[in-house]
Amino acid sequence: MDKMDSGKRLQAPAHDGAVVAVPPLYTLGDMLALNRQRLQAAGERLNLLGCPLAELRRQARQQILHTEGVSDGPLLVAGHQPELFHPGVWVKNFALYGLARKHHATSLNLVVDDDAIKTTTLRVPAPPYVRRVLFDRWTGAAPYEERTIVDRPLFTSFAERVGELTRCWPYEPLLPTFWAEVLRQAQRTANLGQCFAAARRTFEQAWGCHNQEMPLSALCDSGPFAYFACHLLANLPHFHSLYNEIVADYRRRQGIRNHQHPVPDLAVDGDWLEAPFWCWRAGAARRERLFARPGNDRIELKASEGALMPRVIDTRGAHATPLALWQQLRACGLKIRTRALTTTLYVRLFLADLFIHGIGGGLYDELTDELMRRFYGIEAPEYLVLSATRWLPLPRPAITEDDCRRLHHLLRDLHYNPQRHLDPGSPWDELVRRKHEWIARQPATRAQRRERFRMLRTLTEELRRPLQPRIESLHRQLQECEHQLRINAVLQRRDYSFCLFPESDLRRFCTQFLHHDSE
Repeated sequence: MDKMDSGKRLQAPAHDGAVVAVPPLYTLGDMLALNRQRLQAAGERLNLLGCPLAELRRQARQQILHTEGVSDGPLLVAGHQPELFHPGVWVKNFALYGLARKHHATSLNLVVDDDAIKTTTLRVPAPPYVRRVLFDRWTGAAPYEERTIVDRPLFTSFAERVGELTRCWPYEPLLPTFWAEVLRQAQRTANLGQCFAAARRTFEQAWGCHNQEMPLSALCDSGPFAYFACHLLANLPHFHSLYNEIVADYRRRQGIRNHQHPVPDLAVDGDWLEAPFWCWRAGAARRERLFARPGNDRIELKASEGALMPRVIDTRGAHATPLALWQQLRACGLKIRTRALTTTLYVRLFLADLFIHGIGGGLYDELTDELMRRFYGIEAPEYLVLSATRWLPLPRPAITEDDCRRLHHLLRDLHYNPQRHLDPGSPWDELVRRKHEWIARQPATRAQRRERFRMLRTLTEELRRPLQPRIESLHRQLQECEHQLRINAVLQRRDYSFCLFPESDLRRFCTQFLHHDSE
C-alpha cells in the first residue's frame, strides 16, 4: 500500500493511492479478541423482552449465514448502498475478505438496500467540467429495495453514451464490460440495486474476493431484528431522550450548529415520538419516518404523513412475541427498516464481531458507541475505519497552486512596484529616482499625505507603461495556470465510480487488500 494513515482524525486520504485505516490493520487481531470478550459479557447479562442477547446473536448469525459453525467463529461485517461507488469504497469488500481469511473468520457484506437512491447519473470528467450521464430516468428517492429499472432503452444505451465522453481517453474503462454484466443481470431481475450488486460480485469473485452477502432488507425481516426493534419501541421514551441528548452533546463538542448534522434529532408530534426507523408499505415510491405512541398495553405506529398502522406491542396478547408481531406487520405489507445509526447499532451488537466502516460511517459511529453504553449498559465493541483514494489515470497538467500563487504575487508586485522590475540605466531611471524620493517623504498634514498619494500613483502608472507587454503576458499565463488548476481539480476527485477505471489498474488496487503480509 502506498500510504497508511493511522491518526485519530478521520479524513479522506488526499493523495492518489493513499489509504486510511483507523486503527491500523495490524491491530485487528487484538481488537477482534477484545470485541469478542465484550460481546460475550454483554450477551450473558443483557436480556431483551425475555430473550438473552447471546441467544439472539447465535440465531442472527445462524439464520443469515445458514450454518451452525459460523455462530462460534469470528464474523467480520461491512456494507454499503448498491450504487456505482468509487474505488475507496470498494476496497472495503476486498479488505473484509482478506482480513477474514487472515484471522480465520467469516466475512459478510451487507447490501444497504433500505437506503434511498440519490441519483440516476454517473459523473464523468470532461475537464474543466464534470458531465452527468443518466443510466435511468429519475423518478424520486425511492428505497433501493423498491427501485426498478424505469427506462430500458436509456438503461441499455448507458455505456455507449458514456463512451462518447471517454473515447479519447488513453485507456478503456471497465464500464463497457461491467455494464454488459449489469444488462445480463437485468434479464433476471428488474431491481436496479440487485443488478448493480450482482454485477459487482461477478468481478469480485473473478478477482478472488468471496464474501458472503445479503441485503439489509432481509436482515430487518429476521427474528433477532424483531426483538431488537420491539425492545427499542417498548422503551422508546427512554431511547428517544438519550438519542437526542447524545446527538446534542456531539454537536456541542464538535462545534456543529446545523441541527441536521451528523444526524437530525428524533422529533415529537404531540404524544407521538419519532423512532429511529424508516417505514413504508410494499411497493411504495419513498420512505417515511416512523412514529410511535406508547401506551399501557400497546404501542401504535404511524408514518410521518400520519397514516395509522397496526399496533406492534400488545402485552396482553398470549401470542404477542416480537417475531409474531413482526410477521403480522409483514403480512400487512408494512416494512420497517433501519436508519444509519440503527443499522450499525444492530449489526455491531447483534451480529458482527467487528464492523468495518468507511469515512462517513466512522465519523458518526461514536454516537452509536454512546447509545450502547447508555441505553444497553454495555461497553461498545470497537470498529475499524478503512478507505482509500484512487485518481483516474488520466494525464494531468503539471501545475500546482504554488505556480499560480507565484504568478499572482509577481503580477501584484509589477502593479504596485514596477520600479523593481526595470533594468538600471533605462530611460525610466529619473522616474524611479523621483518615486523613491516620494516614498521616503514623511508628510505632516492631511493635504501633504494626499499629495504624496497622488504623486506615487502617477509615477507608478508611468513606470508600469514599459512593463505592459510583460504584464499582459503574465496575465495570460495566470489565466492558463488557473484553467489547468481547474482541470486538475476535476481529475483529482476521488469520487468517480470504479467503472471509469481501467480493469487492470482497478484490479491491482483492490486486490492488494486481499493480502496483508506487509503489516
